[in-house]
Formats: sequence, C-alpha cells, structure tokens
Amino acid sequence: MDDIDCAAERIDAFNAVALQAVLARTSGAPSSGICRACGCDIEPERLRATPHARHCKECAAEIEAENRRHNRCGPR
Repeated sequence: MDDIDCAAERIDAFNAVALQAVLARTSGAPSSGICRACGCDIEPERLRATPHARHCKECAAEIEAENRRHNRCGPR
C-alpha cells in the first residue's frame, strides 16, 4: 500500500468519526429554550432553525469568537 492509499484511509476514518460526533450532538433532546450561559430565553427563530441550541444568539456569538481566538492564539 502506498502513501496515498494510507492517507486516503486516514481521511475516511477521520470523516467517519467526525460525522458520528456531529450526529451525536444533534440527536439529543431539544433545547430547553433557556441559554446555558446567561439564563435568558433563546430566540424563537433560533430554536426553529436549531432545535438543539443551548445558547442565545449573543452568547453563541461570544463563545464562537472565543473559540476562534483560542484556535489562533492558543490558551491564555
């Protein structure tokens, strides 16, 4: 087996694991409608689009910005 075949197998295995992780996240119970970060109600339009949302739009944006910063700069 050459390097390209090995790399293709690793990519297939990674994609399978990633898909299972996404499916596991979305197969849980629907959201309670209350943001886990601030305790406010999650916007109805957000819940219609993403029934499993755990954070309101504002907190989700803050968490995403922090994750992007962490990925670029590393932990502080």
